[in-house]
Amino acid sequence: MNKRNQILFVVAALVFAILLLRLAQLQMVEGNKYHRLAVENAAKTIPAPAPRGVIFDRNGSVMVENQPVFAVEVLPQLLSGDPAKREKVLAKLSSLLGERIEFKLSAHQPIIVRDKIDLPTAIRIEEARQQLDGVIVTSRPIRFYPYDHAAAHLLGYVGEIEARELENLQERGYHRGDLVGKDGIEKIYDHLIRGVDGGKQVEVNVKGEPVRLLASLDPVPGANVKLTIDLPFQQAAEKALASYIGAVVVLDPNSGEILAMASHPDYDPNLFVGPLNISKWESLAQGRHPFINRALAIYPSGSIFKVVTLTAALEEGLTRPTESFYCPGYYKINNRIAKCWKESGHGHITAEEGLVQSCDVVFYELGRRLGADRLARYARLFGLGEKTAVDLPQEKRGLVPTEEWKRKYLGEAWYDGDSINYGIGQGFLQATPLQMAAVYAAVATGKRVRPFVVSEITKRDGEVLYQPAAADLGPLPFKKENLDVVRRALMAVVSRATGRAAQVEGLAVAGKTGTAQTPGLPHAWFLCYAPAADPKIVIAAFVEHGEHGDRSAAYVAHSILAWYKLRQTTQEAILVN
Repeated sequence: MNKRNQILFVVAALVFAILLLRLAQLQMVEGNKYHRLAVENAAKTIPAPAPRGVIFDRNGSVMVENQPVFAVEVLPQLLSGDPAKREKVLAKLSSLLGERIEFKLSAHQPIIVRDKIDLPTAIRIEEARQQLDGVIVTSRPIRFYPYDHAAAHLLGYVGEIEARELENLQERGYHRGDLVGKDGIEKIYDHLIRGVDGGKQVEVNVKGEPVRLLASLDPVPGANVKLTIDLPFQQAAEKALASYIGAVVVLDPNSGEILAMASHPDYDPNLFVGPLNISKWESLAQGRHPFINRALAIYPSGSIFKVVTLTAALEEGLTRPTESFYCPGYYKINNRIAKCWKESGHGHITAEEGLVQSCDVVFYELGRRLGADRLARYARLFGLGEKTAVDLPQEKRGLVPTEEWKRKYLGEAWYDGDSINYGIGQGFLQATPLQMAAVYAAVATGKRVRPFVVSEITKRDGEVLYQPAAADLGPLPFKKENLDVVRRALMAVVSRATGRAAQVEGLAVAGKTGTAQTPGLPHAWFLCYAPAADPKIVIAAFVEHGEHGDRSAAYVAHSILAWYKLRQTTQEAILVN
């Protein structure tokens, strides 16, 4: 061979070697991949959505379920051959639906010609199937919330998965077009509630026309959820709150079970089943933030924090229940005058009576004695400044300030003026209604509990998939005699002081009103537990810009307490008879 032929031979050999290597790669290394792609090109999957799990309240009442939605579909390939047949079928279908039906002949996919038809129409079409070749009635499950607005923030709603969500959930088997939980229980437990979609895989020809059925897989329904919520209690709480903007939490202080959680304004989750009408969305968007769960949002706490201040001062030996203070209606510190809510003053008043009458002067002084860091330590022992870890989205952490926090985030030193504000629950302190419910549950029982709303999740065959971890967080590290001082004072608040509006005949209630200063009108709080001697419920009632707790929030709590007492009386009468 001459040199030129040698070069040509080498080039040809290299080309063949590359081709052989590529062929080996396609056949041996990537053969399965391309076989799968070829099968997918020759097959079409018709999905069958899985019904989501049913959500029940603690007594078995259905709070969220599924409803079948019927749609009329046309298979164009079955009607494209005979124009006369096609016109006859379409005329019959149009008469049944009450409108003219048209579609493109070139389409090979099933075409939905009418969605969400009622059951009688679906039955009429099924009865006329022999005259409707190529027409089928399909059904799919959609979410249904039978009590409309009830517990909307707690239950949540569903909607089509968004690109951002898909990016995070794709590895867990989620696909484009899936319906997913967007808020509340529907979101937190979506991976258990959603079930597993089924469907049919059919072989198609080069025109996309179905040739034969390859496989069929039934959908697997999602798991069912049992809540701690008591539906009648929930409805009573929402009725009591209805005319206000705010939140209510009803908590079992012994177990941590949330019996009711209401936030107003609210919304109807049924609006989000299917495309949302623009006008309806605009009306929702123009409301006062109806999607915020105010039970988990942060606010200044005001006087309801005074139980923490008094407990801290007693534990630290900085006061005693009988120590006498003098309230002239104001408190002077350096060059500042801080007013008491009672302008004429309370006169000589003890520390314990200071909580009963909510005397700001007493708690200005206790706040000054304690200082920021000791107050913060006791606030955290009660669970403030951290999430409760409730199994719901949107929960805020709140804020328990310290001297270091102020230096770090505000670049300022801590002053005595900050401490006196801290003592009455004002200043930088922030808490959620749920956190404050947990604080008063701890006062009532002497132990901390973790609030939760889901008690069990089970598959349709009864297999338990989820049960909550222990909610008992242990006893409060305080002396019983100090907690008893706070408890006596809270009972007196309702029996003869600012909480009288919450009195219910035959039911001993312990509670505290609160007025939290904020731009505009103050926020109103009322926290209570009952029966006082053997607490079964804790109520946190919060009204945005409600001015004074004894004029709004206490009345919300009274309505709930009155309903609770009536229910108890009715149940006792049933047992006797």
